[in-house]
Amino acid sequence: MVVQAQIVNVESKKDGALAEEGWHGNVNFNFSFVRNTTDILTYGNRSTVQWKKERNRLLFLTDLNRVQAAGADFVNQGFSHIRYNYQFKKHKKFSSETFQQAQFNAVQLIDFRYLVGSGISWNAIESDSLKFRIGSIPMFEYERLTTSEVDKSVRLSNYVLFFIKFDSFEFQTINYVQPKVSEVSDIRWSSISSLEFSIKTWLKYNISFELLKDTEVPQGVPEVVFTFQNGLGIEF
Repeated sequence: MVVQAQIVNVESKKDGALAEEGWHGNVNFNFSFVRNTTDILTYGNRSTVQWKKERNRLLFLTDLNRVQAAGADFVNQGFSHIRYNYQFKKHKKFSSETFQQAQFNAVQLIDFRYLVGSGISWNAIESDSLKFRIGSIPMFEYERLTTSEVDKSVRLSNYVLFFIKFDSFEFQTINYVQPKVSEVSDIRWSSISSLEFSIKTWLKYNISFELLKDTEVPQGVPEVVFTFQNGLGIEF
């Protein structure tokens, strides 16, 4: 489950026990171009597609973000994620999760990162208007930097999610802690919050803010990064 910079949020507010059966999803696009003393180009795409039948859920995610100014990349990152979730029959508030993910982030010097893991999540509160979820997932990580350094390790991805909805307004926040098992001082923290307003039943305006702190980063990469985004989304 890893953020805009290095940890990608896949705790979709629609992937809980109350999600509708069959296929559904959403696609978001953003684009801007500014010409002043230099040209600034920004574009991105974020999509979520999910299939559910009875206690089985399959989730597909993709994300691409790029900010280019004066021919140089200030943001250049993307990922794809697949996750399978199974809700236990006897203990319905608990689910198993298995996922794999591939990503890159040129600005953070991540040439390629591959993750695979499996764990348990607890849906303490699960309704259309209110959700509270806790999860813990051990995962294997393979990371190759643009400097050619390679790291193979096991991390524990722990998260807490809170979601609330009032009519056409939705708010969600999720916080992750991901320590490396072999070196507990190597920890990634992230906090991800989003607001969504319904313009039409199929058209949404969304705002998101993401903050990440990584105690172990390559030389020249900041330990703390944050991202602010807003845009329109189409839901089907």
